[in-house]
Amino acid sequence: MLVDIKKVISNVDKKTFAFYLFFTLLLLATLIVLSTVKFTQARYESNAEVNFTPSIAFFIVDVESVSGQIRLEDMIPRAQPYTYVFEVSNFNDEKRANVDLTYSIEIITTTNMPLKFKVYKGINSTQDIISSSEFTTDDNGVYYRHLVIDDVSTMTYSANHTDTYVLSVEFPIASIQSPLPSPTPTPYNHNPDAYAGIIDLVDIKINAEQVV
Repeated sequence: MLVDIKKVISNVDKKTFAFYLFFTLLLLATLIVLSTVKFTQARYESNAEVNFTPSIAFFIVDVESVSGQIRLEDMIPRAQPYTYVFEVSNFNDEKRANVDLTYSIEIITTTNMPLKFKVYKGINSTQDIISSSEFTTDDNGVYYRHLVIDDVSTMTYSANHTDTYVLSVEFPIASIQSPLPSPTPTPYNHNPDAYAGIIDLVDIKINAEQVV
């Protein structure tokens, strides 16, 4: 048997063998690189779906109102929206609500940048629950935008509940007019430096009431 193998090897053309060996190794290397790229992309996409920042958690364990704030900073115009998650729970580390609660959401934003807002209930939802938006001014003439959400959610006291919401913030690349009802709106001028250092604030308030 050993003699037969030696005969086969001696009859193989060395140039042909070297060519096929090189081709095989190149193919294996290509497959390894492609599999690595796909794994890295899948891991990145998976992380992109779950790692929304910043994140705010609201705990309503009684008839009460709780508030939190998101700072929109270091934003530049881009095609992909910025996404932020906030959660509403009827329990905390110490206790759970002992009555059924309904809650509503109030969102008020400053208007320093020409942004578009959407709110989704659930990470995978595609339905914007913002019913309308309204503008108000304070005594100093500063504009604020109220994002009106008509939906009212219910949490029963018999179990722990957590609702997850996604705040989507678009800073469009294309030139748009400021949404302010002002006689001198400020257009976006395709210069990201024009908004360097500018911060928009998003105040979120959860109002809980007992189910009667």
